[in-house]
Amino acid sequence: MITASAPGKVNLVLLVGEPDQRGYHPLYSIFETLNIRERATVRFRPQTAEHARLGMPIVVHTHGADLTDLDPHKHLAFRAAKALILEAAKLGIPGILSGHVLEVEIGKRIPVAGGMAGGSADAAATLVAVDKLLGLNLDRERMHEIARGLGADVPACLEGGISLGRGYGDHMTRLDGPDTARHHWVMCTMRQGLSTPAVFKEFDAQGRGRGALPTSLREDDLRVLEDAPQLVGVLENDLQETALNMHPTLRQAWKVIEEAGPLAVLLSGSGPTVAALARSREHAQQIAQRLAGKRQVEKTLVVSGPAKPAKVE
Repeated sequence: MITASAPGKVNLVLLVGEPDQRGYHPLYSIFETLNIRERATVRFRPQTAEHARLGMPIVVHTHGADLTDLDPHKHLAFRAAKALILEAAKLGIPGILSGHVLEVEIGKRIPVAGGMAGGSADAAATLVAVDKLLGLNLDRERMHEIARGLGADVPACLEGGISLGRGYGDHMTRLDGPDTARHHWVMCTMRQGLSTPAVFKEFDAQGRGRGALPTSLREDDLRVLEDAPQLVGVLENDLQETALNMHPTLRQAWKVIEEAGPLAVLLSGSGPTVAALARSREHAQQIAQRLAGKRQVEKTLVVSGPAKPAKVE
């Protein structure tokens, strides 16, 4: 049995280009991973007749969130485990699941459909755990190549820290180092989620995509490595206005969160989770206390970044 964890994230910068012929959007994104982590525990179990009948060599269980309506085969953790089983076959490791199923148990802490890459963190943690369980010892380049095939946020959750994502948001350049400032956030969740595909669909309908995106890191964006007051002028999310228009109570919540006294307020990814930037952990706790009991906000999470990469626990 192997357990691994991977961090969630907030997009400090998210610039979205016009969709290509496949409907995919080129992105310029700066991710900061956060110290709220998903866990994946993987083990082999003897295969039962039911497993054999259903043709399910991989079984995924999720705890801590209601994902009962999700087809297990579409779960990113399932796809991550399947990708590494196929990798084992390519490497000539025979009979890796002979008579067994691979059980993946996901322990969720990141809000579902909240724009914090919870599903991507599940996948990143699963990749690390299954790699260890199967003894593959894949190098960073190959792990990132597999991660890119799973989704745009998976490499960021795998890598940790603060990274620039270009292309379709999945080609990562790590930006942070030993001197990078720590940032403190209050992540404010809403009672109603938002579908990322739905947000992008509406974004396209409004014609908001950029005709051109930066081809390298913009000079001012280096401020993401500095302390919170320097970060304020950098924060940007092209999906923000679309999400505010789609979510019936998000604008109301936004105003309440601003009144709680953060340095800045930013939509996390495609939303609807709102990230409130604080000066310090103490300031973040004060903001969370001011928001306690506000009906517009479901709950608050006091977190910080940048966080460590996906790793075996």
